[in-house]
Amino acid sequence: MPRRVLMQRDGETFDLLEVPAPNEHHLQEIMKSQPQLIPSDDLGLDGDLLVVGRETALASGFIDLLCLARSGDLVLIEFKTGPQNPDFRHALAQLIDYGSDLWRLTLEDFDRGVVQRYLAGIHSTSAFAGTRDLNDAIARTNWELTDDELASLKLRLTDVLVTGDFHYVVSAQRFTPAMQTSLEYMNATMRFGRFYLVEIVQLQGAELTAHAAQVVAAPPKRTASGSSGSAGQADEAAFIADVGEEPYRNALREVLSACTTLGIEVKWRSVGASIRIQTPDRRQPLSIGWLLPVGSHWQGARYMTLGVDPWSLNNTPSVEAIVRNYTASLAKIAGASRTTTKLEAYTFQPNVLPSVVQDVISTLEQLVVDLAGVSIEG
Repeated sequence: MPRRVLMQRDGETFDLLEVPAPNEHHLQEIMKSQPQLIPSDDLGLDGDLLVVGRETALASGFIDLLCLARSGDLVLIEFKTGPQNPDFRHALAQLIDYGSDLWRLTLEDFDRGVVQRYLAGIHSTSAFAGTRDLNDAIARTNWELTDDELASLKLRLTDVLVTGDFHYVVSAQRFTPAMQTSLEYMNATMRFGRFYLVEIVQLQGAELTAHAAQVVAAPPKRTASGSSGSAGQADEAAFIADVGEEPYRNALREVLSACTTLGIEVKWRSVGASIRIQTPDRRQPLSIGWLLPVGSHWQGARYMTLGVDPWSLNNTPSVEAIVRNYTASLAKIAGASRTTTKLEAYTFQPNVLPSVVQDVISTLEQLVVDLAGVSIEG
């Protein structure tokens, strides 16, 4: 059954109905020219993506779209050119080939060999006229990164290139159940890399044409609660096992157990985890804390750091007052150390957390209670 969107214009109400596009190539060109259609929230990424490659030549061929997220993650997008399984398998194989081309590149080689070639080529947009390298391109975005945030982006990008932990996206008008099963298998068996299917749809009505994109298959969420299987549990266990000080290790266990019972998501990544809550304003949860191993940092967050990124909070107005009360409560906890970066957050170092762990948990409990009165859209 075709999808339907109800529209209102000048007091008139009418429907936009999903219709087949003339061909897959037509939809490809729409997304390539309007990359803001890419549903970054559903890919687990904050904000619009920055295109750093379009039909850019790599060793294995020409990648359809290559995008950079504000976090430093890379998104590789390949468009399925036909309706059959062989077309899907070809697109998936191409993505893996492109990932292997990028794997183990240094940040400098990625900038010079991929980004700078794209910016100087015929497929770069006028919005980036005059940009020469990755730094220039990032400066043209609306990300408004501080120096520390830019350094964190580059650190994550370097890590992604070393590990091959890319976001792989196959995009088309339709996917069959067999294709989705193949994707589930890839996500279940690959140590690094996450695979997504994104459908692009065209809708028409009242002499209007609209386009939308949505994720229809994605990796399962990996949380400390173990709700998605053993992957999240294994990550938590490995992280805790590496903590040397027993009081800090026990305090971390208490906080993570509290998150589980309170319904707070703990999303494990290649380095550490982010602590997140659902909000009505966007599909992707809002980070309210970060857990990092000794020696690692992200935008000034270290060890267990609780708080919020103001840039993300600005895009989540429905809970802004509640979250600011949360950060104000964190500031009152003994030993809380304010981060020196743009984050509105407080670090609880290994020698501090054990003595204030109950205060930390109480602050998280109050946040959940306050958020219970805010409607979450389905």
